[in-house]
Amino acid sequence: MNKPFIAIEGPIGVGKSSLARMLSQTLGYYEEKEIVDENPFLSDFYDDIEKWSFQTEMFFLCNRYKQIQDIEALEQGVVSDYHIHKNKIFANNTLDSKEFDKFSRIYDILTEDLEMPNMIIFLDADLDVLKTRIAKRNRDFEHTIEDDYLLKLKQDYKAYYESLKNEGANVIRIDTTEKDFVNNSDDYKEILELIKPMIGDNIDE
Repeated sequence: MNKPFIAIEGPIGVGKSSLARMLSQTLGYYEEKEIVDENPFLSDFYDDIEKWSFQTEMFFLCNRYKQIQDIEALEQGVVSDYHIHKNKIFANNTLDSKEFDKFSRIYDILTEDLEMPNMIIFLDADLDVLKTRIAKRNRDFEHTIEDDYLLKLKQDYKAYYESLKNEGANVIRIDTTEKDFVNNSDDYKEILELIKPMIGDNIDE
């Protein structure tokens, strides 16, 4: 049986990294962190998405490919604050059809033999909540993110969740609009109860 491999996904600012960190501590899993700040194209990307999207997505794809390759050797469970499929979600929003076709072919080649998550937690929240959380973490390059961009990501992530659910994948979607699981232990316990069915008896509260 493959080791437990949980991916946490959702739109920008929804709390993926915070929940991944907390779950890794609760479950004793290795925490796989997404590389973001190291992307040299990201600031330019948010200033001019059309111009810099291909370079930005290729950087993310290559780094995520290497990260997943590295964790394949681990025997312990893994909880990651991203799923590599997010590259296609973001790329589909920003690339023209010709570039997206090229990107998709590269993606398919790189990921054909990768170990993929066997459990996926999708987080969501209302737009105003996402904007508040993005503002709190105060990343300079995120100050120019537009509402329409966030709304489209919310829509695309919901569609991806629905497609996986229809395929019978081990997935769950949690609305965190009214939940502050970072600062409220009861909210965190509520999330643990929600995900218990998908990860079995691994939770030791």
